[in-house]
Amino acid sequence: MTDTVGDGTAERQSSPPTRRVVEMMSILVDRADETLTLAEIVRITGIPRGTAHAVATQLCALGWLTRHRDNSFALGPEFLTVSRRAARLDLVAAAAIPAMRELVRTTGVPAFLARRAADVVTVAEQVTPDSSPDSWVPPLRRMNLRPPLCREFVAWADAEERERWLEQAPHDQRPRLEAVLDAVRERGYSIERTTGHHRAIIDTLGSLDEMPAQLRSRMSELVSELSAIDYLPDELTGEVGAVSIGAPIFGPDRSVIASIVACPDSTMSSDELTELGTAARAAAGTVSTAIQR
Repeated sequence: MTDTVGDGTAERQSSPPTRRVVEMMSILVDRADETLTLAEIVRITGIPRGTAHAVATQLCALGWLTRHRDNSFALGPEFLTVSRRAARLDLVAAAAIPAMRELVRTTGVPAFLARRAADVVTVAEQVTPDSSPDSWVPPLRRMNLRPPLCREFVAWADAEERERWLEQAPHDQRPRLEAVLDAVRERGYSIERTTGHHRAIIDTLGSLDEMPAQLRSRMSELVSELSAIDYLPDELTGEVGAVSIGAPIFGPDRSVIASIVACPDSTMSSDELTELGTAARAAAGTVSTAIQR
């Protein structure tokens, strides 16, 4: 049996083992308030008993199912943990999209949602002004959490995580980055201050996660050589350039799980930048409050 993709460009063989796992988990999710014996699972799904036993045993080993003393099965702790994470992400999107729309409406600046999972940040939902739908926002992509990127995800972290992040930077960049993390935490948002071709280099750095570590390090050095990283307090004076402003979204445990990023990609007065940063921080704060209830 084959499944043809809508545009006809690819075909995928169906996977009976995968289907059986999904069928078994779906039944147990539908009946999450009860337990099921192997015989009941076989009767409901039609999966052969030997196959059902093998699948259930493996799912128990992975923590996705729990086997009780009477040999009945229920959802396991690992599956419930993953489910809660997925539900939390849905809550983030549900709260962030209207907050971003309001931010874009009031500022005229496009914005996107960045999400963190472990040490990977994904550029997710994007909102652009109706009057300027071609405004710059970064392409949908994933990037590893490493300097000088994703500072708003690190500024509120504990000392150990901050140190791990800093250790990935060239040694001569670390004092600047450490001061920048303190500044980001103090004002409530990060600022990407580069413009034009500098931004293209940062986009490239964020997308080349498979490049050798030595080459990544050299790319980081080039970014640093082309422009200073973020702004320290005494540098926010007069006319300033900003590609993006990232404000953190805090999860129930007060860790930064996402951020709302406004993308002015322009030069403005320091007062205007502060006003936009305050608006982005307020939008992210609204999301934090919503998901912590």
